[in-house]
Amino acid sequence: MDQRRPQQRRVTYAEDRNNLISNGKHDDSSTRRRRKPKRSDEATAQEENGVTDSYLRINHMMKQELERVSAVSSAIDSDGSLLREAKEDQKGMTGVVKGARGTLWLLKAQEMRETIVLWCAVVFFYAAALYVLWTRVKIPFLLW
Repeated sequence: MDQRRPQQRRVTYAEDRNNLISNGKHDDSSTRRRRKPKRSDEATAQEENGVTDSYLRINHMMKQELERVSAVSSAIDSDGSLLREAKEDQKGMTGVVKGARGTLWLLKAQEMRETIVLWCAVVFFYAAALYVLWTRVKIPFLLW
């Protein structure tokens, strides 16, 4: 039964094909075209001139559009090359930025060390000044 179904389908496809082909060869009264009445030579010439003018306008418009598209394409290409150059410059600057970042970190660390040394020097100076005053002047309110 399963083998009959594909064969039946093939028969129906073949029949459909034959029906379509045979319908295309035979003219039915429903598919016949009506003939248009003949026009004068002047009307035909005017229509041909109108069609020719229309084709010329279309041709001119297509040429303009083609020129515009080629101009846009060249602009896109030049912009693309500028972007590629900027990208290469940016990649080159990455190493410079990393080096500058490292240098800034070193400068900040050195600044912190110098600040600590400065405050230590200030504290030492005041301690030395107080010691000198205490040993030489013998301030009475300091009971040592």
